[in-house]
Parts: sequence; structure tokens; C-alpha cells
Amino acid sequence: MNFTEGDPMPRTTTGPTGPTPATADPTITAAHALASLPWEELVTSALLGTDRRPPTAPGGAVPADGPAALLGAAALHTVRR
Repeated sequence: MNFTEGDPMPRTTTGPTGPTPATADPTITAAHALASLPWEELVTSALLGTDRRPPTAPGGAVPADGPAALLGAAALHTVRR
């Protein structure tokens, strides 16, 4: 870091780094899989709780992080409307 006299904030001399490669977040992937479920299924899982009624993606896969995947799927449904 470089300090300039009279400048209250330190400045860095390096430029910004390049973009970081995107990695697949398992929660986002699960949310996309659950987004194909009907809205009523998502609401039922939300009301009963993901422990009692886990949201199940087509093919029978239950996401590891059910509550986050359910929230993501509901958000995708809302955006698509």
C-alpha cells in the first residue's frame, strides 16, 4: 500500500484482478432442478417444512440443502411469472 501525504485513505498500486472462474454452487443447481416443480408443490413443502415434506426434483433427487434450494426455486418461479 502506498500512503500519500494528506490522503486519509491508503491506495493500492496493483490493478484489479481478472474475473474469477464461475463455479457451480450446489444450492443454485438444486434450485434450478426444483424450479420445474409446480408452484403448489413448493408451497406445500414450505408450509409443512422441508423435514416433513422435502422438495424432490424430477428423478427423485432430494437436495442436500433443502430449505435453501426451496427458497431458490420459489424465487425462480416468481421471476418467471
